[in-house]
This record gives sequence, structure tokens and C-alpha cells, in this order.
Amino acid sequence: MYPIRRLGTLSFLACLLLACQKPSTSLAYISNQGDNSISVIDIKQQKVTNTIAVDHAPVGIAGSAELARLFVTNVDSQNVSVIDTNTNQVIHTIPVNGSPVGIAISPDHKRLYIADWYSNRVLAINPMTYHIINETVVEKAPAGIIVSPDSLRLYIAVRDSNEIAVLNTKDLSTLKRLSVGEHPFGIALTSDGNILFSANVYDNTVSIIDTHDWQQTKVSVGDHPYCVTASQDNKTLYVTNTLDESVSVIDIASKQIVATINVGETPEGINFDANHQRILVSNWGENNVSIIDAKTHKIISTITVGDRPRAFGQFIIAR
Repeated sequence: MYPIRRLGTLSFLACLLLACQKPSTSLAYISNQGDNSISVIDIKQQKVTNTIAVDHAPVGIAGSAELARLFVTNVDSQNVSVIDTNTNQVIHTIPVNGSPVGIAISPDHKRLYIADWYSNRVLAINPMTYHIINETVVEKAPAGIIVSPDSLRLYIAVRDSNEIAVLNTKDLSTLKRLSVGEHPFGIALTSDGNILFSANVYDNTVSIIDTHDWQQTKVSVGDHPYCVTASQDNKTLYVTNTLDESVSVIDIASKQIVATINVGETPEGINFDANHQRILVSNWGENNVSIIDAKTHKIISTITVGDRPRAFGQFIIAR
């Protein structure tokens, strides 16, 4: 009887463990610049589940599942909204006294970084106390911003200087300035931090940069590329082309375009959801979001959101 009893116990424990495990979910937070709101999309359900009012002209998005916080840059209000993602309520407002656009949170969840477009500043903020810890000048027109996986480097697209600035996160000192294409805006990293990508708006290219030796290759894409995102396996890059109404799909190893996906009018923000193998694209000109299957490169759903969606930054939180 013992083997039978033991097998039953193990089966019971396995079932109990599975029952206690929560299925992984991903939520997309889409900043709607035209109506001062955030649309919350459940990616699995492919629908808007909540709408959050914020201040004027929200653009940049950064979130942390560990902190249960979402941070939103409001350009016209010159501040950052802090949202509790458990309640979908704004719980604080961080004054910036400038024009905050790009925003990123470090993977260790200890620092929030904000790019102040018109004042040429980069701010380092404690994401729990909201105190400004440090700031520096990065000329001219800092836009896209992202932190390395080890939280030691900060990368900033400096639009009007046609460069990427690389900063030391400890003191915001400049480690390197990299010349890229004309008017870089959106940037991204592979999940291992080994490759940096820059969408160069005015010369219709994407820069692919090795973060060890700084070797760079430019790949021609569609008209006015705006934002970029890489797949979790570091094999594929996706680029929104705002004036082509398309997404360029690039094989990172060969640096070749392998597909072009037609999406909505004026696609801007783009992000990869590893939980469901989906790419989400905010279409500024059509007030919707395209959901793309990463395996087939086909649009599987189009979701209506608020007015003039931007979703600039890492707008998907997996939990």
C-alpha cells in the first residue's frame, strides 16, 4: 500500500503547487497624449481593462513589477505621474520643472532616470521617496533613455547632437559619446545588454552597436523610424516607421530585414511581450494599438485606446 499512498501524496502536492501558482500576465500601459490618460491593456485578453487619468500630454512610460509602480512623463505639466499598478491610481506627482520625455527605471529598481528635453538635463530620482538624487546636462535634446541590465550604464539618445551618450549611473559622469545617424530618438538593448539599438529618424536607419567595443552597423529601414524593441531571445529587432505606417523586422545576427509589417497610421511606441510572444505598437494617427504575433509577424488584434497614443519607452510590465 505504501507505493500507492506515496504516489497519491505526490500527485496531490503537485496539483496543489500548480493551483497556487499564478499564471504569468502582461499588462501594457499606453500613454495617450491627446486626452491625458493611460490605457491599460491585458495582453492575454487583448482588451483595455482600465483607463487612468494623468496630467497634461503624457509621453514616456517606465514601470516596475517589483515596486508595483508605473511612472509617466507629462510634458506640458512638467512633471511625472506615479501610479500604483495594484490599484491603477495616481499616488504622487514628481515636479520636474522642464520638459520630461524619456524615462527609464534601473533593473535593480533603485533609480528612476528622466530625460528633460528642452533643458538638456538628465535626472536621477529615488523611485520610492521621489527625491532627486543627481542631475547632469546632456546636450542637446535628450530623448530615449535605457539602463543596462547590470544597472551600471545609462544610455541616452541625444537627438540634436546625433549621438548616444553613455553615462555612469553612480555619478552621471559621461563615459562615452557615440555618433549615430541623424536625430536618434528611440533606443533599446538586448536582454543581455550586449547590443544597443538606436532609431535614427532623419536618415531612415537603425544603428546596431556592440556595447563592448562600440563597433556600429547601420541598417536602412522605412521612412522616419521612431522606436525600437528587441525580442527576449536577442535574435530579432522591431522598428516602427512613422511615415511608412510599418514595422521593420531585422535579424540581429545578419543585420538584414526579414519582414515588413503594415500597421496603423503613424506608429510610434513599440515593445516586446515575452510572456505571450507578442509585439505591441501604438499607432498615434489612428488611436489604436496593433498586437503582432512574433512567430508569424501577423497582426492578430487591433485595440482602440485613447487620443494620440505615444507609449514611449518600456511600457509592458510582466508579472
